[in-house]
Amino acid sequence: MSRSDLFRWAVLGTGGVSRKFVLGLRAVPGHQAVVAASRSPDKATRFARDFGLEAADYAAAAAWNAADAVYIATPPSEHEAQATLAIAAGKPVLIEKPFALDAAAARRIEQAARNAGVFVMEAMWTRFLPLITDIKTRITRGDLGDLRAFEACFYGNDLPDPGVSLFDPARGGGALMHRGVYGLSLARHLLGPVADMQAMGRSGATGVDEDCALTLRHANGAISTVRASLRAAGLNSAQIYGTRATIRIDPPIYRPAAARIISVAPRTGGSSGPGGGGRLEKIKEGALAQGANQRMARLKTFLRPPGQALSVPFVGNGYGHEAAAVAAAVRAGQGQSPVMPLDESVEIMDLMDRARAMMRESAE
Repeated sequence: MSRSDLFRWAVLGTGGVSRKFVLGLRAVPGHQAVVAASRSPDKATRFARDFGLEAADYAAAAAWNAADAVYIATPPSEHEAQATLAIAAGKPVLIEKPFALDAAAARRIEQAARNAGVFVMEAMWTRFLPLITDIKTRITRGDLGDLRAFEACFYGNDLPDPGVSLFDPARGGGALMHRGVYGLSLARHLLGPVADMQAMGRSGATGVDEDCALTLRHANGAISTVRASLRAAGLNSAQIYGTRATIRIDPPIYRPAAARIISVAPRTGGSSGPGGGGRLEKIKEGALAQGANQRMARLKTFLRPPGQALSVPFVGNGYGHEAAAVAAAVRAGQGQSPVMPLDESVEIMDLMDRARAMMRESAE
């Protein structure tokens, strides 16, 4: 492969997510990280040494001559300033989610990108994984029938530490910003625009929401529920419900590779069926019959899980798919991604602003 065929990246931020991104590029032909920057010169140097890159400060890396695009994986509070540097240098930008600290900052990034004619995209990498692409296709062609509901959970039991951005309100911490954004973005992507929303949360000692729950009503009438936590252990999965079928996405919600689609024929007359009070009914509803039914249900689930398995693996660690999408869009002369458009990133930030305001009100 010639040097001209490479799509080269400047990496702003040297935390765990940046490390995963750089490693993920290795699984995508034609991509290479070339420079890394951090607020700490020592961290930038160590990161660069680990991956064979150059080290620089933020301003220099954002305008790095040998880079074709800039990847930003710093705390949300830094996204606007760093995106502005890259946009001013004419560099396409991939910004880690959440897109910005708030909706106002997101709008300023969007406007700067449009004014300059520079490609900018939120790094909601889950949208670009092959499984989600497959599910989106099935929904669009009507495999699930009319969409009725969506639910998503992303839990994690972290010890509170005000020294990390996850628990720091000034840097954009909180369960909603760091974990709920996955379910919220996926709900918007699969079920469409949100018409109404309610939110509740529970704040911790550092001032961020450590637990949150959102209920969304989409423009098509479907209802979504999104839950997230920084403190609770739990499942990280999602389900989509339609009139013809349900899709259960296997954990983890942020990097899924498998799901099950379960088709169910509509019923007539509800689930209870006719009454009667006869002897057969008493036997069917008795302890012996119901105990046998429970044992049989467990056996059937073990031997043959319900529905059809969907296995759509991702490449490498999954991060490369969004990088490939950026390169394809930039080379095609697009100003934004059709999968993660700028107005949706702003819309999601606006929803998170509203949710955080509701959570503050509910806590007072």
